[in-house]
Amino acid sequence: IKLNEVKERVLIGVVRRKKDLRIILKEHYYRIPLRRCPVQRFGYLAFYEVSRLGEEGKSINYYARLKTKSEVRRIELLPDEPEHPRAEEIYHVYHLGRIQRTPKRIENRSRRRVSFGFTTREKLLHSEEISQLFDIPPLEDIMAKELKRQKIQAYREYPLRLAKTYRYRLDFAIIYQKSKIAVECDNEKWHGRPSQKQKDRIRDNTLRRMGWTVLRFKGKEILKNVSGCVDRVEKALKRNLLTKGVEYDKLQRNTKE
Repeated sequence: IKLNEVKERVLIGVVRRKKDLRIILKEHYYRIPLRRCPVQRFGYLAFYEVSRLGEEGKSINYYARLKTKSEVRRIELLPDEPEHPRAEEIYHVYHLGRIQRTPKRIENRSRRRVSFGFTTREKLLHSEEISQLFDIPPLEDIMAKELKRQKIQAYREYPLRLAKTYRYRLDFAIIYQKSKIAVECDNEKWHGRPSQKQKDRIRDNTLRRMGWTVLRFKGKEILKNVSGCVDRVEKALKRNLLTKGVEYDKLQRNTKE
């Protein structure tokens, strides 16, 4: 690996608490448990803020050059948290240079879970969406464009509340008369994991009990034949309406909502 590649490599770290964001901005360091430290070397860190952090949540807004690193027990870094279960663990501490804002807010517009990952400084400075950092095809954008082309009205990132504190967010929801269809665009790298497959099954079963038809399309299906995917969506819509004695009218549907 060329030295320049290492210098331009960026580690994406996750920030889960406002306190930790303040530490990054004011004290210029970021910590990772030693047992979870990445093996690859890198020259920069960028920080993904989770949704609970407020207005800047669910996005990357800051990055910094890595200056030095050290190993310290957590209790020495955070003496006000002696009861933390990892208080005595050794942490890798990355000491940072000047904290800089990314040229644009880099948003996580999908439900994609963000964990430690690598990108390049070039991509960091020119991206507007998380998937662009990792060269993940914009499956939802491709699907949205084809749904519009075929004149099928769909609600993107449709929120579906299940309880006061819990809800799903569907990639696309198609709601017409008595038919409800959830369309999900699954990137294989994430949705192919056994743990995620199990979560998807639970989610799909819950939606079906609520009267939804669930259609999942793999990334390769969307990239290879998105028009065929949308054809399947329309067939499912027609089938649902037929069983309920409702006539499907695409033109009426497209102009009504």
